Amino acid sequence: MIKKIVFYIISFLVLFTVSSSVHVFIFNSMALNLSIPLVSVYLFHFVISLFICVGFALLEATHKWSHQLGFVYLFTFIGKLILFALFFNYTLFKKENLSLVEGLNLLIPLFLFLFLEVYFISKIISKKQY
Repeated sequence: MIKKIVFYIISFLVLFTVSSSVHVFIFNSMALNLSIPLVSVYLFHFVISLFICVGFALLEATHKWSHQLGFVYLFTFIGKLILFALFFNYTLFKKENLSLVEGLNLLIPLFLFLFLEVYFISKIISKKQY
């Protein structure tokens, strides 16, 4: 269990470091100015996705929740989107003009971390299906 959690931490940390560095480097080299806090968006997805995967690793061990993990993940994904909307309320809703480039750059971290998160969660869920 500890090895699995450490592996999740290392995996998400590598994804955070590499993807945010590359993303910021590309924008700095193209001399584009984003009004969104890009590193904060990456940090949010890093923390929440890591929390979800560690939580599922812990829930996997309990017999009560082991057969409902798929349904639990649906609710955690919806909760993740609601938390994102709450944390970045100004960027998403109160800013007058969110350009297409800024909107797409908000989705890049979401899809990167979602890919790794779903990969780990699917391994946990498929292991429980005997």
